[in-house]
Amino acid sequence: MAVGDALGTTLEFSEPRAPPFPTLARGPHREILGGGPFRLVAGQVTDDTQMACCLAASLQARGGFDCDDVASRYVAWQEAAFDIGTQTAAALNAIREGRPAQRAGFELWKRAARRPAGNGALMRTAPIAVLLAGAGARRAAALADAAITHFDPRCRLACAAFDAALAAAIEADARPEAMRDAALRELPLAAEALRAEGAGARDVASAARALELDLALAGEPDPRLHGRDVHLHRTQGFVRVAFRLAFWELLHAPSFEEALVDAVNRGGDADTNGAIAGALAGAAHGEAAIPARWREAVLGAVPAAPGPLRDLYHPRTLLAALTPPPPR
Repeated sequence: MAVGDALGTTLEFSEPRAPPFPTLARGPHREILGGGPFRLVAGQVTDDTQMACCLAASLQARGGFDCDDVASRYVAWQEAAFDIGTQTAAALNAIREGRPAQRAGFELWKRAARRPAGNGALMRTAPIAVLLAGAGARRAAALADAAITHFDPRCRLACAAFDAALAAAIEADARPEAMRDAALRELPLAAEALRAEGAGARDVASAARALELDLALAGEPDPRLHGRDVHLHRTQGFVRVAFRLAFWELLHAPSFEEALVDAVNRGGDADTNGAIAGALAGAAHGEAAIPARWREAVLGAVPAAPGPLRDLYHPRTLLAALTPPPPR
């Protein structure tokens, strides 16, 4: 995830020329160079990885998902953030002003006529799949964490399905098709959980159908990511863009490196697309598949001055939180 974030930030919000699907883009951007709209140093990560650091630290410290604790960490991170999505910022501002974490995302979504469905929850959800054992606990955490900032059922179901795919790779079967099937099996279960908490049946059913379509199109040679409603560039922050692209890379790119090079060289919200595709491809191909030069760039990109970006929201702290302690 962090490697995809750092590789993609150079091309964030861009529209580079890429070959039509299913031909994989081989470049020109193949190295972690930094730069981009935030002028980052090579290997530096953005909000995708930083928010995942908050989530992982909370899961580790609390021994499970604690909504108020996670939300408080997101609010504290906001003070140091140089990159934050509009939907995320609005929800965290509401929490800062006293709104309960369990209500802030819903109220914003409702005020916006139930339309916003950004990728800001999907980008950070991967630690749930690593640190929580049991499908029920993962599902509840994925749905609840997404709701803090991205209440739309499409966002929440995408997170649950994505974490199910990651968990399948970690626990049982890392074949791409098996991971996609795990995501498909999760969708009706997560949809039922949303209905049980009182979510509108029509909204939930529509969201589940949309994500089922995304998973089906991810298996096709052309994932139709240049359509009217789902478009890599015109709807670049839309959760379904990142979700569909990540699963397409999982099912079509033969290696971790080729998956990330293709994902980020298609532009749009390239750092988030890279982070999400990186988590999924990483679970499938394993740590050894990450090019050493990329790993070293990300782990070695340390700000000179001490502070939260170095001490709390760095990929090294995320790695530490996700690594079980050695047996005594």
